[in-house]
Amino acid sequence: MTAYFKILTRTLLVVCLVFLVGHSTVCAAQKAPDAKQAPADVFGKDKATKQMGDRYLLLVNTAIAQFMSDDKFRQFDKSPYDGIAVAFLHAYDTSHPPSVAEMDKQLAAWKQVTSKDVWPWVYLNRMIGSNLAEKNHYADNPYFNAIVGADLGDSKGALSDFLKIWTNSLAAARDSKVPGIVCDLEFYNNYKEYDIGEIASKMSKTPAQVAEDLKRVGARMADIASETYPNSMIWLLFTALTHAGYKRIDGVPYYPSPAYVSIGMLDEIVRKKLPLKVLAGGEGSLGYCEDSVPGLKSAILKRQTDLAADLAKYAGVLELGGTLTLWSDRKFKTCNSSEANTVEDLGPYLELLLKTYRYNWVYANSEGNYYPFSASSAPRFDAVIRKVREAADSSTNKVQ
Repeated sequence: MTAYFKILTRTLLVVCLVFLVGHSTVCAAQKAPDAKQAPADVFGKDKATKQMGDRYLLLVNTAIAQFMSDDKFRQFDKSPYDGIAVAFLHAYDTSHPPSVAEMDKQLAAWKQVTSKDVWPWVYLNRMIGSNLAEKNHYADNPYFNAIVGADLGDSKGALSDFLKIWTNSLAAARDSKVPGIVCDLEFYNNYKEYDIGEIASKMSKTPAQVAEDLKRVGARMADIASETYPNSMIWLLFTALTHAGYKRIDGVPYYPSPAYVSIGMLDEIVRKKLPLKVLAGGEGSLGYCEDSVPGLKSAILKRQTDLAADLAKYAGVLELGGTLTLWSDRKFKTCNSSEANTVEDLGPYLELLLKTYRYNWVYANSEGNYYPFSASSAPRFDAVIRKVREAADSSTNKVQ
């Protein structure tokens, strides 16, 4: 969730609404076209969906466990959010993976302070090699520097570390009875490696071989999730599936590298009929902001069109969620071209998302002057979000 992620930002196009003819809502288009593709005994008894209900709002603001105090959670508990994503190890942390017991203890303590869900947040970046040319001092770490491309074969133990964090986070989520975990597939250490040819060249492999390796990682993640916390939700902040043909190498189109982890995960769930749900968060497709409400509506429709085949292929497993960032006033706008100058102006944008998708997340960051744990900042944002939620809850209309 940095400026670097612009490498995946799509060029907004005006899209034809013909796709939606015969569909009453955008949400309706997400439903499985054929119930046989999603057996009721596998997906019908979906614990995560039952827990989350018909509308769920998650706060994502790079909260890190060691910096989360009781006071911060008390302030957050006053908010209209349903949950928050908290990382026990941040994107660049190479510490030993925390045990399930350690995580359980911390989550239990937080539950004494807040009634909200605390979702463990896991970063794929743990297994991505650094690119010193990007001058990212966080990534300039012996642990990351030792990795060539990505540790897909576990030669440096980074894959094992990642999977240990993944496993323990799922177990902790299960023990604390939250719906699932949040996963960030972003390559913070090396954004050039979204081009699968970059990884392939470093690892002396073909792009096709690297794509299969990434898929295997995703499949292992799915298998572990099913074994550790069946019927849970895997909330991917982005899947990169809207960027088919992102790079063409020797005439062959390739997705951005993280997409193959998503594909491997989804394919494994469908193939083995694993009791899991995957939520596509929208960071790489909707992005965090739009110039106007009609612009956001067009982006929603374009995303629906771009993912129509995937939604059919992974019916009953994959669901679309939405995302938005908020700012307080004009001088703190993180989307300079937006017509919205204040958080109050952003209300209709958020309302559109809540009426379109069941599950959404707000990205709160200091650049927008949004501090969700501050008594001087949070109440103004909370008031807008609460008003929007009430309007969405009382409305039966969906995006046409």
